[in-house]
Amino acid sequence: MLWRKIVKIPFKNVKTCLNQVKKKSIISPWIEDIFSKKLNKKYDNYTNFEIHRLTLREIGFKKATRLKNVYKKFKILKFELVPPEISIYLRLIYLNQPRGEWLRISVPFDSMIDSDKVPHLPKLGRALGKNFLETYWSYPEAIFHPHNDFLVAKFNDKKKDKVK
Repeated sequence: MLWRKIVKIPFKNVKTCLNQVKKKSIISPWIEDIFSKKLNKKYDNYTNFEIHRLTLREIGFKKATRLKNVYKKFKILKFELVPPEISIYLRLIYLNQPRGEWLRISVPFDSMIDSDKVPHLPKLGRALGKNFLETYWSYPEAIFHPHNDFLVAKFNDKKKDKVK
């Protein structure tokens, strides 16, 4: 299901976007650590794309499954994984999130590795009256359930950066 259409990200780079997110949301130490090495990453190439929201149940999973199977299904359904730096912007455009909701952002494996060499998957959450940009471990064998929500992309403009 279409969640957001994005024509252009109005920030020069990750650093300027992250600074805005910090003013409105709580950012996990892992997000800070991972993006500390990507602050100069530019948003110029990300234009005219869509973010879709899917539950695993909606795409055919009836029981718990591994992340590698989820990603295979996204590919079959012609969805693309989200470049990690876009996750920061998504936190800014989803400020009225319902309490207790957590949306996982489908980023490529090993695209968000912290200083301890642990791979992460970003997620948007709302709890305690605050918005969060958090992470969850991202490895092929990680288990997710049919009720879990994921955000995936459809890029209309093929100038976008290639992701792993």
